[in-house]
Amino acid sequence: MVNRIAGGTRNGPVRAKHVTGGAGTTAASEDTVSAPKVLVREDQTKLTLRPSADTAWQLVGLLGLLFAGVGWLDVLLTWYPPFWGGAEWEFGTVTASFNGLPVPALGMGLLLASAIALGRPWMVRVLAVALAVIAIMLAAAALLYVTNVPIALKTVEEPLIRTGLKKAIVKTLGQSVAYPIVFLWVAVKSWRHAKAG
Repeated sequence: MVNRIAGGTRNGPVRAKHVTGGAGTTAASEDTVSAPKVLVREDQTKLTLRPSADTAWQLVGLLGLLFAGVGWLDVLLTWYPPFWGGAEWEFGTVTASFNGLPVPALGMGLLLASAIALGRPWMVRVLAVALAVIAIMLAAAALLYVTNVPIALKTVEEPLIRTGLKKAIVKTLGQSVAYPIVFLWVAVKSWRHAKAG
């Protein structure tokens, strides 16, 4: 005697159980009947990018070189043509120079970070010396600026213009203190790092 009991879900396999009885023995077995399969094409290829710290820092250094070159060119052009002794020219030139420092300062910072990350001591030393020289030049420009501040204040009597002039003086004086100190500190620290190797 054979009894077939079939059941299953809509999407799952259907199992059929055969029970055979006779002469005091019973045997059971299971057959699995698979439901129709829907073929789905799946792209197993994953888009991956091999990380490369060296390449990343090389790109950072390239951007730093660009920012430093363009930025310092802009700063240097403010000093041309020179008119030494002219209080108005000296005052305006120093002000414009300090206002233009963020871009070249960022560029040199990126260059220095790239050189340290890539392990190039010679480049770190060159940038350290350059930063130290720039810090000294900025300090000299600050002294030149201070000597012209009283003259600039005397020549302006209009209250509104005088207020704007005072704001510019405070801003430039703050920059003239911050930039040389930070540049010199970075230069010393970078030189020590390169020397320690």
